[in-house]
Amino acid sequence: MSYMLGIDIGTTTCKAMVTNSEGKVIAYEESEAYSVLRPKPGWAEQNPEEWWNAVKSVVKSVASKVGSENIASISISSMEEGVVPVDKNGKPLYNCMIWQDTRTKPQEKWVMENVGFVKVLEITGLPPAYVWSAEKVLWLKENLREVFNKTYKFLQPKDYINYMLTGEFTTDWSIAGHTQLFDISKREWSEELMEAHGIPLDKWPEVYPSAKVIGEIRSEVAEELGLKKHIPVMAGGGDQEVSTLGAGAIGEGEASYSAGTSNILNICVSKPVFDPRVTVFCHPHEKLWIMELYPTQLGEALQWVSMNLWSSRGETSVYREMDLEAEKSPIGANGLFFYPYFRGKYSSEINENMKASIIGLTFNHSRGDIIRALMESSAYEVRDIIEFCERKFNINIKRLVISGGVSKSPVWREIMANVLSRNLTLPQVKDTTLLGSTILASIGAGHYKNLEEAVSKMFKEAEIVKPNEEISRKYRKLYFEYKKHYRCLERIFKKPFIESNIVLEILSLYIKLRKLFKK
Repeated sequence: MSYMLGIDIGTTTCKAMVTNSEGKVIAYEESEAYSVLRPKPGWAEQNPEEWWNAVKSVVKSVASKVGSENIASISISSMEEGVVPVDKNGKPLYNCMIWQDTRTKPQEKWVMENVGFVKVLEITGLPPAYVWSAEKVLWLKENLREVFNKTYKFLQPKDYINYMLTGEFTTDWSIAGHTQLFDISKREWSEELMEAHGIPLDKWPEVYPSAKVIGEIRSEVAEELGLKKHIPVMAGGGDQEVSTLGAGAIGEGEASYSAGTSNILNICVSKPVFDPRVTVFCHPHEKLWIMELYPTQLGEALQWVSMNLWSSRGETSVYREMDLEAEKSPIGANGLFFYPYFRGKYSSEINENMKASIIGLTFNHSRGDIIRALMESSAYEVRDIIEFCERKFNINIKRLVISGGVSKSPVWREIMANVLSRNLTLPQVKDTTLLGSTILASIGAGHYKNLEEAVSKMFKEAEIVKPNEEISRKYRKLYFEYKKHYRCLERIFKKPFIESNIVLEILSLYIKLRKLFKK
């Protein structure tokens, strides 16, 4: 047999999955949770050695299940934006500041003032922000100069694991895009931005295509993990980009929507977009990019509701109870509108001051009405984003694949299909990130010549959720009412002038004109 091993380094656990060349899951394993260190308010760190121990544990487990001699290739994905400073021997010099870390807000301000919002956005496809890797490296430079000076390479989480497997310092173009130092048009490091940030280019690893073999597993590591020698290891990618691939999105206009704790809509485009309202990254496929948008925090909002309105308080069974109660509530939730802006609004419009709100609440409403209103609002937000992308960027969404924990809810799926008035595709393999990794690994194993062929053979649909015409018509009216009430909320939670629609439109047009004149 010739199997592919996919590994994902998440925020709390490491997962591994083995599939065959048809995408059938042969084995799966998840590690015990590792810790997030929070030594000071706003800080969030992890010890990279904990990732490595978790990888060893899950790989040994799946190898024993499928037979070590049957694993033909390996590909790894991971959370993004984290930075691991390592010396020439690959030894971490400091913990990884992960994506949750907020200590770098002063560095974001420095970038805005000294590098420039427009310069960063027109090269990287990203607005400057504290979350990106560059700000974390600047923090090290300012606060731990000795660590910065001793650093041989700055690695993202999966790149550190790739080094541990192969001894090679590498990255790929999908996760490199999360550094704020990467030219997404050329798919290479930006010397201009490196110089502007004051970060030497040679402190970053060589960039590879996601589906490229970067090396073979080292003999001593293979022996420790119970694997055969000379297994090829792929460059891999960031978890969102690899998940998009695993959702079968391999053509322009194909999209994936991950509905979990965070909700992320990824849309494939054939050329990069530069606009302050979207973030853009390189797709694992060399001729595609991904527009990444953030409709709501639905999963997080459902957790909040369960903790405050249910006695079971976050237990797994409570979500089924919530589903049943939402099902009893009629279309429109008895006139209730829930605006789920617990962390502000960052989608088709930006308003960091926007707050979560419920409009229309009376003594006659039930918990089920609140849950249904929340589910409906998440669908309205996705529709708003899709309409914005179609209008602004002339994008036609051809297929939408949904995954994540919330997608298990049949009530939410029906609401989403009817509000969007389009078919929704459910994947056969629910963990699209791990499937995406095994798709990449299938190239290294020699099963397929390119990603199009691999996806066509390994991605499979489980179900198509179709809209009901009559219900969709009702939701069309409710959607416009939802948007009307939102304009009223804007008068209460006023956005900063810099986030106003007219400013964002002018910025978008200015960047477009600059790029045209540069050509």
